[in-house]
Amino acid sequence: MSAKRLERELVFDLILFIAAIILISLFYRDNLILTVMLILTCLVGFKFWYKKHDAYFFIAAAIIGPVGEIVVIYFGAWSYANPTILGIPVWLPLAWGLIIILIKRFAEIFVKIEEK
Repeated sequence: MSAKRLERELVFDLILFIAAIILISLFYRDNLILTVMLILTCLVGFKFWYKKHDAYFFIAAAIIGPVGEIVVIYFGAWSYANPTILGIPVWLPLAWGLIIILIKRFAEIFVKIEEK
């Protein structure tokens, strides 16, 4: 894979990460709007870099991450400003899924760069 292509992939992944952070920061008070916007962000990401195993990572993170958060919220470690289900916002599984895919992608890109 060319250095230019790796660079483009890295920039695209960073843009998705920044977009998710901005969306969460601006729309955390409106769970429905934020959920729809994160679904669209995830769909854009999957359109450009979908691999079958990415779906497994996404689903695992979307389940495991929020379950862990539900537990620590129950014990009082923190709370969300606008929770909807069991102390977490409905969009949180999407955020967990997206971030795990982005972390995985960053790692893969850096490994490919290191191999060159």
